[in-house]
Amino acid sequence: MTTTKVSTVEQNKAVMRKIVNGNDAREFYSYLDDVAEDFVGHTAFVPDDLHGNRSLSEFFYLTEEVAFPDGFHVIHNLFGEGDLVTLELSYKGTFTGPLPNGTPPNGKVCEFKYNMISRFADGKLAELWWYSYDSYTLMKELGMI
Repeated sequence: MTTTKVSTVEQNKAVMRKIVNGNDAREFYSYLDDVAEDFVGHTAFVPDDLHGNRSLSEFFYLTEEVAFPDGFHVIHNLFGEGDLVTLELSYKGTFTGPLPNGTPPNGKVCEFKYNMISRFADGKLAELWWYSYDSYTLMKELGMI
């Protein structure tokens, strides 16, 4: 018999804070136990999406440690209901390394806001969507437009 772990909204919100804080501390693999092994991340930045808990850590490593080694987040709002948690964040960092999609660095400080919607199952992060973000500002600061 398989037992299902039920988590509270507050526990789910704490996991999202742990992920953001872990990324800012450059501890990208510190939250693997909080992410489901069959995790799926949906994002326009990665054409084939992210699959598996390690893929999330690796994506953040490549986009934050490699591309923006001095980058950090500010959580502006964190909401939860049922198995869903939504974060409103901003990110600021110097673009000194290439992005996974091949965008070359320009040495500029980039700052943009975005939202994430996450779904939890069995007490672990199961899905993550990068929802609305200020794509014009981001693309401009990355030197793409």
